[in-house]
Amino acid sequence: MKTQRTLRQMIVTNLIWLIASLVLAFVVWMLAVSQSDPFETWRVSNLPIHVAPDEGLIITNQSDISSTAWVQLRAQRSVHQLFASDDVVVVADLSGLGPGEHTVQLDARLARQASVVGISPRQITVALEVEESQLKPVTVNITSQPPLVYSVGEPQVDPLQVQVSGPESRVAQVVEVDVLVSLDGQRSTFEDDVRLVPVDADGNTVTGVTLNPQTVHVSVPVEARSDVREVRVQPNITGELAEGYVLTRDFDYNPKSVVVKGPASVLANLPGTFFTAPISLSDKTSSFSVTVPVELPDSRLTVVTGRTVTVTVGIETQTVTRQFDHIAVEFIGSKTELEYHTVTTEVTVLVTGPQPLLNQLSENDLSVLVDVSDLASGESVQLAPLVSITDGVDVITTSVLPALIDVEARPLATVEPVTG
Repeated sequence: MKTQRTLRQMIVTNLIWLIASLVLAFVVWMLAVSQSDPFETWRVSNLPIHVAPDEGLIITNQSDISSTAWVQLRAQRSVHQLFASDDVVVVADLSGLGPGEHTVQLDARLARQASVVGISPRQITVALEVEESQLKPVTVNITSQPPLVYSVGEPQVDPLQVQVSGPESRVAQVVEVDVLVSLDGQRSTFEDDVRLVPVDADGNTVTGVTLNPQTVHVSVPVEARSDVREVRVQPNITGELAEGYVLTRDFDYNPKSVVVKGPASVLANLPGTFFTAPISLSDKTSSFSVTVPVELPDSRLTVVTGRTVTVTVGIETQTVTRQFDHIAVEFIGSKTELEYHTVTTEVTVLVTGPQPLLNQLSENDLSVLVDVSDLASGESVQLAPLVSITDGVDVITTSVLPALIDVEARPLATVEPVTG
């Protein structure tokens, strides 16, 4: 018995040493591996979140759900170096979930051996609803009419119904699918493919649904009316502006055409243009606006779109240049102990400005002045003459020929007294 117990103790002791040796060897191996191929932690960002509900269901709060996530991973450096962003797939598993609101944990599925340290966001909340599809009628909605002289026929649309798909609650809101057609300025049949708009009972656009097809072909007959006619209008300008005044480009009138109604026989023989009542320019000296009636060539006609026309006429004074010769030069700022000499005692003055003002200007209204206040005795310099107008007007400009004149300052000669 004693021999058997000793043998058993030896076996147990050797087994313990063997296990301890294996553990020590593993630790040494791990330390060697960790030094040559250490573990690293890194983050993979902007990973799309894959969300797929069961067939027949649809997500109604897609815009409120985060579309991307980041995942923090841990692995040895050699594994990290082989990792690519598409080796990580972030999934929200919706399988088996029915209609309603659900909070779902995100799961990272890896194509390579690594540990998932963290995911952000950790979970998302999705609202599921039964997917519905219904046929809805198409209605043509004319948003603006053609000119008054044209009539609109019955719109034609193809197809008459379209399929509306989406969440059951949204599809139920759709009463009809509108086609918005503008006939503004249209003078012939409108024909085009137009995009559809799903609307509710109040005419508001319903979002979150899809249409198939998204456009329909629309045809709207537009024809000229036989009981009315559109005629151009032209202002009847009479008289002439006073001398010195001219018309500017600021000439306009509105409206430029009118719609008249009357017997067919009268409409068939109308002239192409109607004139307004006369607008006289004879007493006008500035821009003005005036409202005048349209003169109708036949008393059986009626103006449908308004009987008057507003006319704006731009008028300004004509700019001219007048020449005044032999204008005497005057010195200002002279000193009593000096006398001033110049060869140019007369100059020519050019005056530019509105013709009506210049017509009233005479030589007596002009003065040509030379400032000699800074001239010292013995100096001879060229000075610029300045023009002064008796009734100074800002809209008048002047120039002098010559632009510079020579002026010499000399001491005033003194007379010595004679002694007997």
